[in-house]
Amino acid sequence: MQTGFIARWIGAIALLPLVGILVLFGSRLAARDQGSGGPGVNAVGQLAELRQRDVPAIPLRSFDGRNVNLADLRGQGVVVNFWGSWCIPCREEAPALERAWQAARGSDVQFVGVNVWEAESDALGFIRDQRITYLNLLDPAGKLAVDLGLTGIPETYFVNRDGKLVRRWVGPITDQRLQSLIAELEADASVQAALAG
Repeated sequence: MQTGFIARWIGAIALLPLVGILVLFGSRLAARDQGSGGPGVNAVGQLAELRQRDVPAIPLRSFDGRNVNLADLRGQGVVVNFWGSWCIPCREEAPALERAWQAARGSDVQFVGVNVWEAESDALGFIRDQRITYLNLLDPAGKLAVDLGLTGIPETYFVNRDGKLVRRWVGPITDQRLQSLIAELEADASVQAALAG
């Protein structure tokens, strides 16, 4: 009788690590659902270090099947935003990105969204729901994300007209921050044009 009691206690003690893992996993999911981040989510917006270099020449596919290479967009400033439909901060910043794109249309600034880490159908639903009209690409294998050193999503990169990465914003971006960083791209373009002329 004592042997059975001891065996049950040993079994209960052996289950404690599993219970701890389940509690930790559940708390992480709850935190992610409340918008406080979670694995792969940058919940706080801030400028981050960036080694200025040429934008990688990695071809990606657009949602309408075209092959697009960011290196081919040389000659204009480019705002590159990494996102996923399951990312709450991505949902929160999407209207600001679309507003900035609408304001920049007709200028020398192009917007490019890059979807990572999810099914194409979910990404298309996000584009439709958020009424996003700028170019969006798929990076299913994460080649561009890895090359740039993506830490999570959302993350936004700014490329000058010479095709160089010049700024990196980690986390959700606001209207005001977008305007100031786009103004930097445009000022850089004006300086380059004056030097060339």
